[in-house]
Amino acid sequence: MQLETLWKERAGAFWNIALRYFRLIGNSSFLFTLVLTLIFGAYYYSELLKVLPETFPGVTVITIIAAFVIVKTPLRFFLSEADLVFLLPAESKLKDYFRRSLFYSFMLQAFITVVTMVILAPLYQHEMATGTSYYIFVIAIMLLLKGLNVLMKWMELHLPAHRSVVGFVVVRTVMTMLLSYLLFVQASWVFVALSAIGIVGVLLFMYFPLQGKYAIKWEKLLALDEKQSMKFYRTANLFTDVPKLKQSVKERKVMSSIADTILPNNTVYEKLYQKAFVRSNEYLGIYIRLLLIGLLVVVFVPGTTGKVIGAGLFIYLTATQLRTLYPHFEAHVMIKLYPLKGGQKDQAFRKILKRLLGVQAALFALVVLVLTQNVITFILMALVGSVTVLFATMKKVSKS
Repeated sequence: MQLETLWKERAGAFWNIALRYFRLIGNSSFLFTLVLTLIFGAYYYSELLKVLPETFPGVTVITIIAAFVIVKTPLRFFLSEADLVFLLPAESKLKDYFRRSLFYSFMLQAFITVVTMVILAPLYQHEMATGTSYYIFVIAIMLLLKGLNVLMKWMELHLPAHRSVVGFVVVRTVMTMLLSYLLFVQASWVFVALSAIGIVGVLLFMYFPLQGKYAIKWEKLLALDEKQSMKFYRTANLFTDVPKLKQSVKERKVMSSIADTILPNNTVYEKLYQKAFVRSNEYLGIYIRLLLIGLLVVVFVPGTTGKVIGAGLFIYLTATQLRTLYPHFEAHVMIKLYPLKGGQKDQAFRKILKRLLGVQAALFALVVLVLTQNVITFILMALVGSVTVLFATMKKVSKS
């Protein structure tokens, strides 16, 4: 085994697989929907800035979002379970391997950080009316903070099971938020410098000792890698079947009882799809996230036209994301033993999808009615929602 080239080989193998899935994603209708959503969001983002009240805590919101992006530091090591046997004895020779992994993780997250800061730039200009050069300087500091958080996260992974990581995460979160806020409000350089010295002190006296005191916890690294891989494969599974995807299932008794009332369950496939939707983190999580974001759009986007278009886009986007529920049982041989007609599966999926999108459309319409107290706007929202639901559920669901 050539340790010098091991990281490149494993990263290259992963990206060979990833690029195939990216091509499938690029050939899907999802990107078209996403582009429309970005255009819509960019336009109404600028419109929203015009009507923000003077009391809106813009800098605080920017600080919270920026700190969240900076503190959240998923790391990628490209490890496998066999490494516990074959690489563990060579741990002392893997410093370059882990260094490359940390740099790789930093570069990916630096891109996300820059994109986030660019998105927040109009809001910051609206709140502070500062020059572009200063904001670029702030972005550079944010990237430096991201690098420090990557290092701190790596050292936290050295903690043994009996040591809680919560205190360490709280400390670096508070320090990151403090320095970020001071930069955003253009505080005195004395306070900024003191805050920066505080972060360096935390790194030197609180974090660095962990690396020397405790050994690398390979089980934690493997768990992180598994989590990152499954996130990617779940995304790719929205567009094609992913053999490596591992499903996580939770019983969720309360949600199951609610689903028995709201969702159809009169036939075998209806019951199966209902249970798969409720108990799988993949489908329920996607639905709830898009529902909440859609509600925020309906609440905060100014003007009836923007609210209606936004609601329609999120209903259609939800339908696109949930279409992977259709082949959920393809690999289950026992399902094929049921004496069921071929059309029952398609009919059951359309029924449950129509019911889920209908609930979403109804919530959007009710929120608009509460906000505007206008029956005509409510009827328009309900009509657009109904048409979108019908259009989204008419599309062929079976995969080629």
